Amino acid sequence: MKTIVQFLSLPAFGIIFALCLLPAHLLIAEEFTTDSARTAAVAGDPKAEYFLGKHYAAGIDVPADYTKAAEYLRQSANQGYAPAETALGSCYARGDGVRQDYPTALEWYRKAAAQGDALAEYCLGFACAHGKGVPRDMDQAVTWWQKAAEQGQVYAQNALGQHYFHGDYAGDTNHIDFAKAAKWFRKASEQGYAPAMGALAYMYQHGIGVNQDWSAALNWSRRGADLGDPTAEDNLGLMYESADAGLPHNTMEAYKWFLLSEAQGCPLGRHDAMEIEIYHALTEKQMAEARRMTNALTATMTSNRVTPQKAQE
Repeated sequence: MKTIVQFLSLPAFGIIFALCLLPAHLLIAEEFTTDSARTAAVAGDPKAEYFLGKHYAAGIDVPADYTKAAEYLRQSANQGYAPAETALGSCYARGDGVRQDYPTALEWYRKAAAQGDALAEYCLGFACAHGKGVPRDMDQAVTWWQKAAEQGQVYAQNALGQHYFHGDYAGDTNHIDFAKAAKWFRKASEQGYAPAMGALAYMYQHGIGVNQDWSAALNWSRRGADLGDPTAEDNLGLMYESADAGLPHNTMEAYKWFLLSEAQGCPLGRHDAMEIEIYHALTEKQMAEARRMTNALTATMTSNRVTPQKAQE
Protein backbone atom coordinates (compact mmCIF):
# COMPACT_ATOMS: atom_id res chain seq x y z
CA MET A 1 0.00 0.00 0.00
CA LYS A 2 1.37 3.41 -0.91
CA THR A 3 1.85 6.04 1.75
CA ILE A 4 -0.52 8.96 1.41
CA VAL A 5 1.49 12.13 1.04
CA GLN A 6 -0.73 14.69 -0.59
CA PHE A 7 -3.33 15.23 2.13
CA LEU A 8 -0.92 15.87 4.98
CA SER A 9 -1.04 19.68 4.77
CA LEU A 10 -3.78 22.00 5.92
CA PRO A 11 -4.88 25.29 4.39
CA ALA A 12 -2.53 27.87 5.89
CA PHE A 13 -3.26 31.42 6.97
CA GLY A 14 -2.62 32.71 3.46
CA ILE A 15 -5.37 30.48 2.11
CA ILE A 16 -7.60 31.37 5.04
CA PHE A 17 -7.14 35.07 4.35
CA ALA A 18 -8.25 34.54 0.78
CA LEU A 19 -11.13 32.42 2.03
CA CYS A 20 -12.30 35.22 4.32
CA LEU A 21 -12.38 37.65 1.44
CA LEU A 22 -13.69 35.73 -1.55
CA PRO A 23 -17.12 36.84 -2.76
CA ALA A 24 -18.43 33.28 -2.42
CA HIS A 25 -17.85 33.52 1.32
CA LEU A 26 -19.36 36.97 1.71
CA LEU A 27 -23.02 36.31 2.36
CA ILE A 28 -23.76 40.04 2.38
CA ALA A 29 -22.22 40.59 -1.07
CA GLU A 30 -25.57 41.34 -2.67
CA GLU A 31 -26.44 44.05 -0.13
CA PHE A 32 -24.01 46.61 -1.51
CA THR A 33 -22.37 48.11 -4.52
CA THR A 34 -19.01 49.75 -3.95
CA ASP A 35 -20.64 53.21 -3.92
CA SER A 36 -23.46 52.23 -1.58
CA ALA A 37 -20.96 50.49 0.70
CA ARG A 38 -18.92 53.69 0.95
CA THR A 39 -22.00 55.63 1.94
CA ALA A 40 -23.03 53.03 4.51
CA ALA A 41 -19.47 52.78 5.85
CA VAL A 42 -19.41 56.53 6.53
CA ALA A 43 -22.45 55.94 8.71
CA GLY A 44 -20.59 53.15 10.50
CA ASP A 45 -22.28 50.08 9.02
CA PRO A 46 -19.96 47.15 9.94
CA LYS A 47 -21.16 45.00 7.05
CA ALA A 48 -20.36 47.78 4.60
CA GLU A 49 -16.94 48.23 6.17
CA TYR A 50 -16.30 44.51 5.84
CA PHE A 51 -17.51 44.62 2.24
CA LEU A 52 -15.04 47.39 1.42
CA GLY A 53 -12.23 45.62 3.28
CA LYS A 54 -12.86 42.53 1.23
CA HIS A 55 -12.93 44.49 -2.02
CA TYR A 56 -9.69 46.35 -1.31
CA ALA A 57 -7.95 43.11 -0.34
CA ALA A 58 -9.08 41.31 -3.48
CA GLY A 59 -8.90 44.29 -5.83
CA ILE A 60 -12.58 44.03 -6.76
CA ASP A 61 -13.85 47.27 -8.37
CA VAL A 62 -11.01 49.16 -6.64
CA PRO A 63 -7.20 48.96 -6.82
CA ALA A 64 -5.89 46.27 -4.48
CA ASP A 65 -4.71 47.91 -1.26
CA TYR A 66 -4.09 45.77 1.83
CA THR A 67 -3.56 48.81 4.04
CA LYS A 68 -7.02 50.16 3.22
CA ALA A 69 -8.42 46.65 3.51
CA ALA A 70 -7.05 46.29 7.02
CA GLU A 71 -8.37 49.75 7.98
CA TYR A 72 -11.91 48.91 6.89
CA LEU A 73 -11.75 45.47 8.46
CA ARG A 74 -10.59 47.01 11.73
CA GLN A 75 -13.48 49.48 11.71
CA SER A 76 -15.89 46.60 11.23
CA ALA A 77 -14.14 44.31 13.72
CA ASN A 78 -14.12 47.03 16.38
CA GLN A 79 -17.92 46.91 16.21
CA GLY A 80 -17.85 43.18 16.88
CA TYR A 81 -18.66 41.93 13.38
CA ALA A 82 -17.32 38.36 13.52
CA PRO A 83 -16.39 37.84 9.82
CA ALA A 84 -14.32 41.03 9.96
CA GLU A 85 -12.67 39.89 13.19
CA THR A 86 -11.62 36.69 11.47
CA ALA A 87 -10.42 38.50 8.36
CA LEU A 88 -8.47 41.03 10.43
CA GLY A 89 -6.89 38.16 12.33
CA SER A 90 -5.72 36.75 9.02
CA CYS A 91 -4.28 40.15 8.08
CA TYR A 92 -2.11 39.95 11.19
CA ALA A 93 -1.26 36.30 10.56
CA ARG A 94 -0.01 37.14 7.07
CA GLY A 95 1.24 40.66 7.62
CA ASP A 96 -1.10 42.07 4.96
CA GLY A 97 -1.65 45.77 5.53
CA VAL A 98 -0.34 45.48 9.08
CA ARG A 99 2.78 44.21 10.80
CA GLN A 100 2.73 40.42 11.06
CA ASP A 101 1.79 39.56 14.62
CA TYR A 102 0.51 36.08 15.48
CA PRO A 103 -0.57 36.91 19.07
CA THR A 104 -2.72 39.77 17.76
CA ALA A 105 -4.09 37.50 15.04
CA LEU A 106 -5.14 35.02 17.71
CA GLU A 107 -6.83 37.76 19.74
CA TRP A 108 -9.08 38.57 16.79
CA TYR A 109 -9.71 34.91 16.01
CA ARG A 110 -10.74 34.34 19.63
CA LYS A 111 -13.16 37.25 19.52
CA ALA A 112 -14.78 35.86 16.41
CA ALA A 113 -14.79 32.32 17.77
CA ALA A 114 -16.54 33.57 20.92
CA GLN A 115 -19.41 34.51 18.58
CA GLY A 116 -19.34 31.05 17.03
CA ASP A 117 -17.53 31.98 13.81
CA ALA A 118 -16.54 28.60 12.37
CA LEU A 119 -13.71 29.91 10.22
CA ALA A 120 -12.12 31.57 13.25
CA GLU A 121 -12.42 28.27 15.11
CA TYR A 122 -10.61 26.51 12.27
CA CYS A 123 -7.87 29.18 12.31
CA LEU A 124 -7.39 28.75 16.05
CA GLY A 125 -7.08 25.01 15.54
CA PHE A 126 -4.51 25.58 12.79
CA ALA A 127 -2.51 27.87 15.09
CA CYS A 128 -2.54 25.28 17.88
CA ALA A 129 -1.57 22.49 15.49
CA HIS A 130 1.39 24.43 14.09
CA GLY A 131 2.47 26.44 17.14
CA LYS A 132 1.67 29.79 15.54
CA GLY A 133 1.54 32.31 18.38
CA VAL A 134 0.84 29.59 20.94
CA PRO A 135 2.63 26.41 22.05
CA ARG A 136 1.79 23.46 19.82
CA ASP A 137 -1.18 21.64 21.32
CA MET A 138 -2.94 19.04 19.17
CA ASP A 139 -5.62 18.33 21.76
CA GLN A 140 -6.62 21.99 21.67
CA ALA A 141 -6.40 22.01 17.87
CA VAL A 142 -8.80 19.09 17.64
CA THR A 143 -11.18 20.79 20.07
CA TRP A 144 -11.36 23.89 17.86
CA TRP A 145 -11.66 21.86 14.66
CA GLN A 146 -14.45 19.80 16.18
CA LYS A 147 -16.42 22.95 16.99
CA ALA A 148 -15.93 24.32 13.50
CA ALA A 149 -16.58 20.99 11.77
CA GLU A 150 -19.86 20.53 13.58
CA GLN A 151 -20.96 23.82 12.04
CA GLY A 152 -20.07 22.46 8.61
CA GLN A 153 -16.73 24.27 8.20
CA VAL A 154 -15.17 22.24 5.42
CA TYR A 155 -11.50 22.91 6.20
CA ALA A 156 -12.06 21.81 9.78
CA GLN A 157 -13.79 18.65 8.59
CA ASN A 158 -10.84 17.87 6.35
CA ALA A 159 -8.40 18.67 9.18
CA LEU A 160 -10.15 16.20 11.45
CA GLY A 161 -10.00 13.60 8.70
CA GLN A 162 -6.27 14.12 8.40
CA HIS A 163 -5.80 14.06 12.17
CA TYR A 164 -7.62 10.76 12.57
CA PHE A 165 -5.85 9.24 9.57
CA HIS A 166 -2.29 10.23 10.44
CA GLY A 167 -2.31 10.83 14.19
CA ASP A 168 -0.52 13.72 15.89
CA TYR A 169 2.98 12.96 14.62
CA ALA A 170 4.97 10.37 12.69
CA GLY A 171 4.61 7.01 14.39
CA ASP A 172 1.64 8.04 16.54
CA THR A 173 -0.99 5.30 16.70
CA ASN A 174 -2.94 6.42 19.76
CA HIS A 175 -4.96 9.03 17.88
CA ILE A 176 -5.55 7.15 14.65
CA ASP A 177 -9.17 6.24 13.98
CA PHE A 178 -9.76 5.39 10.33
CA ALA A 179 -13.55 5.22 10.68
CA LYS A 180 -13.62 8.77 12.04
CA ALA A 181 -11.20 9.88 9.33
CA ALA A 182 -13.55 8.51 6.65
CA LYS A 183 -16.53 10.18 8.33
CA TRP A 184 -14.97 13.64 8.24
CA PHE A 185 -13.45 13.24 4.78
CA ARG A 186 -16.92 12.23 3.54
CA LYS A 187 -18.54 15.29 5.09
CA ALA A 188 -15.97 17.59 3.49
CA SER A 189 -16.26 15.75 0.18
CA GLU A 190 -20.01 16.14 0.15
CA GLN A 191 -19.48 19.90 0.35
CA GLY A 192 -17.30 19.78 -2.76
CA TYR A 193 -13.85 19.96 -1.12
CA ALA A 194 -11.51 18.28 -3.58
CA PRO A 195 -8.60 17.30 -1.25
CA ALA A 196 -11.03 15.39 0.95
CA MET A 197 -12.36 13.60 -2.14
CA GLY A 198 -8.89 12.34 -3.00
CA ALA A 199 -8.38 11.09 0.53
CA LEU A 200 -11.80 9.44 0.71
CA ALA A 201 -11.28 7.77 -2.66
CA TYR A 202 -7.99 6.34 -1.41
CA MET A 203 -9.74 4.91 1.66
CA TYR A 204 -12.42 3.25 -0.46
CA GLN A 205 -9.78 2.03 -2.89
CA HIS A 206 -7.85 0.23 -0.14
CA GLY A 207 -10.64 -0.52 2.34
CA ILE A 208 -9.22 1.71 5.07
CA GLY A 209 -11.84 2.64 7.66
CA VAL A 210 -14.57 1.63 5.20
CA ASN A 211 -15.45 -1.48 3.26
CA GLN A 212 -13.51 -1.60 0.03
CA ASP A 213 -15.77 -0.17 -2.64
CA TRP A 214 -14.35 0.35 -6.12
CA SER A 215 -17.46 2.16 -7.31
CA ALA A 216 -17.17 4.72 -4.52
CA ALA A 217 -13.41 4.98 -5.07
CA LEU A 218 -13.95 5.73 -8.74
CA ASN A 219 -16.73 8.22 -8.03
CA TRP A 220 -14.70 10.26 -5.55
CA SER A 221 -11.53 9.99 -7.63
CA ARG A 222 -13.31 11.33 -10.70
CA ARG A 223 -14.96 14.14 -8.78
CA GLY A 224 -11.75 15.11 -7.05
CA ALA A 225 -9.69 14.85 -10.24
CA ASP A 226 -12.18 17.01 -12.13
CA LEU A 227 -11.60 19.68 -9.47
CA GLY A 228 -7.84 19.28 -9.76
CA ASP A 229 -6.94 17.37 -6.60
CA PRO A 230 -3.56 15.65 -7.22
CA THR A 231 -4.25 12.66 -4.96
CA ALA A 232 -7.51 11.98 -6.80
CA GLU A 233 -5.72 12.37 -10.13
CA ASP A 234 -3.11 9.82 -9.09
CA ASN A 235 -5.83 7.46 -7.80
CA LEU A 236 -7.64 7.68 -11.12
CA GLY A 237 -4.44 7.02 -13.02
CA LEU A 238 -3.78 3.90 -10.97
CA MET A 239 -7.27 2.61 -11.72
CA TYR A 240 -6.69 2.99 -15.46
CA GLU A 241 -3.25 1.40 -15.18
CA SER A 242 -4.56 -1.62 -13.26
CA ALA A 243 -8.02 -1.83 -14.89
CA ASP A 244 -9.71 -1.44 -11.51
CA ALA A 245 -13.25 -0.25 -10.75
CA GLY A 246 -14.47 -1.58 -14.09
CA LEU A 247 -12.24 0.74 -16.08
CA PRO A 248 -10.46 -0.56 -19.17
CA HIS A 249 -6.69 -0.93 -19.02
CA ASN A 250 -5.36 2.28 -20.55
CA THR A 251 -1.74 3.14 -19.86
CA MET A 252 -1.87 6.36 -21.84
CA GLU A 253 -4.86 7.63 -19.87
CA ALA A 254 -3.13 6.58 -16.65
CA TYR A 255 0.02 8.46 -17.65
CA LYS A 256 -2.02 11.59 -18.38
CA TRP A 257 -3.50 11.58 -14.87
CA PHE A 258 -0.10 10.87 -13.30
CA LEU A 259 1.33 13.88 -15.15
CA LEU A 260 -1.50 16.09 -13.96
CA SER A 261 -0.83 14.97 -10.40
CA GLU A 262 2.91 15.46 -10.80
CA ALA A 263 2.41 18.96 -12.20
CA GLN A 264 1.04 20.00 -8.80
CA GLY A 265 4.03 18.63 -6.96
CA CYS A 266 2.46 15.37 -5.82
CA PRO A 267 5.20 12.78 -5.11
CA LEU A 268 2.82 9.94 -5.88
CA GLY A 269 2.10 11.31 -9.33
CA ARG A 270 5.83 11.78 -10.02
CA HIS A 271 6.59 8.21 -8.87
CA ASP A 272 3.88 6.64 -11.00
CA ALA A 273 4.73 8.72 -14.08
CA MET A 274 8.40 7.76 -13.72
CA GLU A 275 7.51 4.08 -13.57
CA ILE A 276 5.83 4.32 -16.96
CA GLU A 277 8.77 6.26 -18.37
CA ILE A 278 11.45 3.95 -16.95
CA TYR A 279 9.78 0.74 -18.04
CA HIS A 280 8.87 2.10 -21.48
CA ALA A 281 5.22 1.24 -21.03
CA LEU A 282 4.48 3.83 -23.72
CA THR A 283 6.29 4.88 -26.87
CA GLU A 284 7.86 8.33 -27.10
CA LYS A 285 5.05 9.35 -29.45
CA GLN A 286 2.40 8.16 -26.98
CA MET A 287 4.06 9.98 -24.08
CA ALA A 288 4.28 13.16 -26.13
CA GLU A 289 0.57 12.90 -26.92
CA ALA A 290 -0.22 12.31 -23.25
CA ARG A 291 1.78 15.42 -22.35
CA ARG A 292 -0.14 17.41 -24.94
CA MET A 293 -3.43 16.18 -23.48
CA THR A 294 -2.17 17.02 -20.00
CA ASN A 295 -1.29 20.58 -20.98
CA ALA A 296 -4.70 21.06 -22.59
CA LEU A 297 -6.46 19.69 -19.52
CA THR A 298 -4.39 21.83 -17.18
CA ALA A 299 -5.49 24.95 -19.03
CA THR A 300 -9.18 24.04 -18.82
CA MET A 301 -9.10 22.70 -15.25
CA THR A 302 -7.42 25.73 -13.68
CA SER A 303 -10.71 27.58 -13.40
CA ASN A 304 -12.23 24.58 -11.61
CA ARG A 305 -9.69 24.56 -8.79
CA VAL A 306 -11.83 26.62 -6.51
CA THR A 307 -13.30 26.87 -3.07
CA PRO A 308 -15.93 24.38 -1.91
CA GLN A 309 -18.76 26.88 -2.33
CA LYS A 310 -18.05 27.43 -6.02
CA ALA A 311 -17.69 23.70 -6.51
CA GLN A 312 -21.31 23.34 -5.44
CA GLU A 313 -22.62 25.96 -7.88
